[in-house]
Amino acid sequence: MNQDFNEEFAAEAVKKEGIKYGVYLGIISLVVSIVSMYLLVSSSDFKMISMIAGGTSLVVMIALTAYFSVLLRTVAGGFWTFSQALKGIFTMLAIAVIISSIGSAVFNVIVPEPQQVVFDKTINLTIETMESMGAGEDLIDKQVADLEKTRDELRTFSVGQTLKGLGVNLIMYFVFALILAAILKREKPAFLKVKRNVDGTTSIEQENI
Repeated sequence: MNQDFNEEFAAEAVKKEGIKYGVYLGIISLVVSIVSMYLLVSSSDFKMISMIAGGTSLVVMIALTAYFSVLLRTVAGGFWTFSQALKGIFTMLAIAVIISSIGSAVFNVIVPEPQQVVFDKTINLTIETMESMGAGEDLIDKQVADLEKTRDELRTFSVGQTLKGLGVNLIMYFVFALILAAILKREKPAFLKVKRNVDGTTSIEQENI
């Protein structure tokens, strides 16, 4: 009975902390994406800055996600199964992607100019790259038309478009959560007992075998 209570208490604690860390991640992701967009707008070397900004953002978000995931495992008592890890990590990532996606959509509606400039630069870079690779005009025109269509769709807030993008991101983040859960899972040895203290902390006791 006590063990079941401790596990239930730990699961609830992980859920609450996962939501909190998800909010942190979502806000950080939103800020990073906005800063990156303004860097791209003011850049003279769009290709180089886009690679640096994209790479830096990816590394920062992966590192923060891994760090918060380790903190979640600590909240769980230092041990959790793959299923528990997946649930806790994906809850965190789902909250983060919802905040980031909706925040970005709202920001782009309120301040549309930066995103439009980035898209225009992306279109020009696409044309230059495809021409240097010897692509035909028909293929280039089709690629540019697709980019222009996406740019025009983003000029106005669309619930359907936002939900579609959110769904795609959730699938990608679920795969990421699967990978992290597989890496960070730590089964509790049979002779150890994780005790939940009244102050919310955990301690490990050795069971008599």
